[in-house]
Amino acid sequence: MKSILFLMLSCLLILTPLHAATAGQTDNCHCFRERSYDPAHKFAADDYLLTTSFNSLIAATLRISKRQIVMMKMKGGVDPDDLLIALYIADRTQAPMDTLLSIRDNGGSWKNILNSPTLQGSVSIDPVFAEIAAGTADHDITSLITDAMISTYYHAQPEIISTLHREKFSNKELGLIFALNKQTTTPMEEIIAMARQQKMSWSEIAYHFNLTPAGVGKTILDKQT
Repeated sequence: MKSILFLMLSCLLILTPLHAATAGQTDNCHCFRERSYDPAHKFAADDYLLTTSFNSLIAATLRISKRQIVMMKMKGGVDPDDLLIALYIADRTQAPMDTLLSIRDNGGSWKNILNSPTLQGSVSIDPVFAEIAAGTADHDITSLITDAMISTYYHAQPEIISTLHREKFSNKELGLIFALNKQTTTPMEEIIAMARQQKMSWSEIAYHFNLTPAGVGKTILDKQT
């Protein structure tokens, strides 16, 4: 089965173009009940804020519509790490994402996928691909991809990203910190202090700057650099 799927990959990479992004950029997911900051339940909208802002960052940097990302997540069954890795590989190689995920779902490793004849030439020129080829764990690969997206979109210095990693922020939190920093011109140290020292929720911090969760995500898409 694996050999057949890898043969499919080689053929489809030649014959199938990457799916074109749909025109809509709206997030129509109804998975989140709380989408606005509520002082009585100050953490309730955090999941939505973190997810919609991260989806916007993916859409802005990996050339896919946000609507497509949301629809894929709504269908379920795809591990979030696998989805982000597949999106990154598809963006860098023009490989059909559905084929990448199909091979992965049938037991193929990302390392083996990159070792397919059609993709081998890409490994040496991309640092994320080099880590995949080295067998780095998927959750570490998604952190590298997040760093790459932040670096591309916000022109962030590696040492700043490394500093935030040492603070143990999640990938989504990293993306949101940079978004809030850019959208409010507030120093990152102040934003970090709000979250860590003052124990404010992320949606509370956004509200403090007169931002809504949906507005943060929309601004990322509207102000692509």
